[in-house]
Amino acid sequence: MKETVLITGANGFLAKKLTKYFEKKFIVKTLTTNKNNCDNINKFYWNIKNNHIDKELSICDHLVHLAGYPIIKQWNKQNKKLMYSSRIDGAKLLFKYCIENNIKPKTFISASAIGIYGMKTSGRKKEEDITKSDWLSNMAWEWEKAADLFKKIGARVVKMRISLIISKDGLFLKSQLISMRYGLAMILGNKKRMISWIHVEDAVKFISEAIDNIKYEGSYNLATKNPITAEDLTKKIQKILYPYSIRIYIPNRILNILLGERSSIVTSNIIADNYKLEKEGFKYKYHKFEEIINNISFKK
Repeated sequence: MKETVLITGANGFLAKKLTKYFEKKFIVKTLTTNKNNCDNINKFYWNIKNNHIDKELSICDHLVHLAGYPIIKQWNKQNKKLMYSSRIDGAKLLFKYCIENNIKPKTFISASAIGIYGMKTSGRKKEEDITKSDWLSNMAWEWEKAADLFKKIGARVVKMRISLIISKDGLFLKSQLISMRYGLAMILGNKKRMISWIHVEDAVKFISEAIDNIKYEGSYNLATKNPITAEDLTKKIQKILYPYSIRIYIPNRILNILLGERSSIVTSNIIADNYKLEKEGFKYKYHKFEEIINNISFKK
């Protein structure tokens, strides 16, 4: 009999990719905040603010918590509260629901972020290099702390410190492609800053392996071993897809004016060390950025 996987954050592009990938392997159930999308068969309603999860949801062998109010939204007081609540309070509500309904998932996999290392820090970061130096790193730390609650009910906990996810459906790459299509190849911040990244298919593959293989446990940097500079990333896309576009450099000071505190998302210079992941034997589909843009399915 197929096992059941519950995925939160059903509207996110990673969750959508994961749901499709898992459909043949598992019984997939999702949680959504949109009542109109619920069928109480595969899609169920939850409301974190009201501490509510539909009671029809009673079976869960593995739980993948990907919910999170978009971090790129404006960092005002209200949005910060939503960002925090959707991640940390969401995990706590799931734990409470499992306790109340005697559900004991074998695995709890939670999204996290390389922002846990501090967005104003730089250089190569291993999993033990946690710092609570700013709002984002503190939130990520609380996020992982909430995930660890599931150890109390015997779940194996895996925390994914996700770097920039590369997908033509992702906001970052989509905005880059649209801009270049209209002739502007924008490079944000210091052109030499390093960007850690992972392809969405490899992120999905990791989640699948983390469910199947009990050796996966604890925190993992989800990134390739080949970070890329902001300038090289833009140049590679430009060369293959939009050679007619003109490169425009937008310095940090302009980004600070336009984005305020959240500019740290696009100006950070963190290299996520993937040694722990490779030590587990994880095999990437995409090692180099050019492998992605040369893939015909990636093109417009």
